[in-house]
Amino acid sequence: MRVLSMAAPGSGLFLPTVPLAWALRTAGHEVLVANNGQAAETLVAAGLSAVDVCPGRDVFGEFMAASRAINMTLPGEPRPRRGGLGLFGEEMAEGLLKVAEEFRPDLVLSTLEQGAGPLVATALGVPYVEQSVRLAWAGSDEQATTYRRSIAEYLEPTRAKLGLDEPAAAAAAIDVRPPSMGGRDDAAEWSMRYVPYNESRLLPEWALEAPSRPRVCLTLGSVLPLSGELGELAAFLRECGGLDVEVILAMGEDQAAALGPVPDNVRVAGWVPLSTLLPTCAAIVHHGGAGTALTALVHGVPQLVVPRLADQPVNAAVIEARGVGLARAPHEATAAAVKDGLLRLLDVPDYQLAAREVQAEIASRPSPAALVARLEKLVGAR
Repeated sequence: MRVLSMAAPGSGLFLPTVPLAWALRTAGHEVLVANNGQAAETLVAAGLSAVDVCPGRDVFGEFMAASRAINMTLPGEPRPRRGGLGLFGEEMAEGLLKVAEEFRPDLVLSTLEQGAGPLVATALGVPYVEQSVRLAWAGSDEQATTYRRSIAEYLEPTRAKLGLDEPAAAAAAIDVRPPSMGGRDDAAEWSMRYVPYNESRLLPEWALEAPSRPRVCLTLGSVLPLSGELGELAAFLRECGGLDVEVILAMGEDQAAALGPVPDNVRVAGWVPLSTLLPTCAAIVHHGGAGTALTALVHGVPQLVVPRLADQPVNAAVIEARGVGLARAPHEATAAAVKDGLLRLLDVPDYQLAAREVQAEIASRPSPAALVARLEKLVGAR
């Protein structure tokens, strides 16, 4: 079976697709990953064959610039059309179609955010399976349905320009959410265990050591630091200086340096794979990105979420509703309030208990290797 896997080129939008691609490869199938720029290079480093469909361009950088332009639009001014999640399909569709015509896959795997997936699969007459990477906005949920429709509408001029037929619906959607947080498993939505992939890196010697006091991971993901959205992070770190905890600051060194001096109990770690770090942590404070939240759930770690954009507020609400963590809206997220929330996570055992329950749920879900048989059956039934 020949499989074309595609996603949007933001790290949180393509890294979660790697484990299923590995599972397909180890089952003997040929997998080609189509992406752009640094994302394509990262996928090659993950041991996958990849192609850059927009060589010489940085589509994710263009997306960030377009998003900033939209956010800077004043009330009453017309919003720029270019931007939003539809931009990825708009800019990458032609290159993806060319690669698909040359590779001739039997199956197209694509995330919702890479809206060109249905167009490419329909053009080639092969099954299309949507691979969700979200904690919210997944499957047949209202938010996911709304975004799917809006992306399709955004891509209508692109479809017409390329002379493509109306895209067929996905044969199935792969859902990585645990059942108690919205996950489903039926003919249309296939449950799959979330397996974290946070890139391969040389680990520091302390990463696997059991800490002598509670270890807390603090990360804002890869997007917020680039936008300068650091909030009261420096003030929060100063508040942590008086706590009997070890804080691991997982973020780029350039962004961390902008925070100035940190207390002695704060370790500036750079980009450490969360899937390696979290098993030694008692809690995590983060921005609400789906990959970060799901990785914490996999390891049964209570979460304090301070969401800012995209699906982060919805993720935060789901986390708080399930009892695996707390959420603080940006206007509430003073350094003192975040510190108080962290202490509650560490002191109240209910959060740890709920996190362990969800961890067990995730472990009981079908592995990516188990999903391979369903994909084989789908292709074989044609």
